[in-house]
Amino acid sequence: MLNIVERIEKLIIRALIILLLLAMVLGTIELGRVIVLEIFAPPFLLLDISKIFEGFGLALVILIGLELLKVLKLFLVEDKIKPDIIVEIAVIALCNKIITLDTKHTSGDVLLGIAAILVGLSIGYFVFRFKASNKETNQRTPVAEKSNSEG
Repeated sequence: MLNIVERIEKLIIRALIILLLLAMVLGTIELGRVIVLEIFAPPFLLLDISKIFEGFGLALVILIGLELLKVLKLFLVEDKIKPDIIVEIAVIALCNKIITLDTKHTSGDVLLGIAAILVGLSIGYFVFRFKASNKETNQRTPVAEKSNSEG
């Protein structure tokens, strides 16, 4: 029974990878289209600030897609998900929201909430990376050195 579940899980991951790749290719084409159309629209070679923000938002969404693709590939190959990558994706997504946020129409409560989430994600990312670097350091230390430093 578990074997069937694992096969279906792998099949779903492969389908998600294909769909995500398709979405990223189409998103990249759309980003190029928006930029080219804005450059050649009158006034020539001048971009409207709203279109620049639209381009930034689309570029960050594509970046989030690339990070999600990395997570899916890792899950497909190693059958595990690294939590620091998930937190990294969340930080990128939140930064996308911050960059494209219209602060004129946003209340202070929302801005404080976004700031709290960003601080929490940053602390979480630091903890995961610190733990990973300590784990690597402990793995590289020879056994003789460990016993000498402990005693």
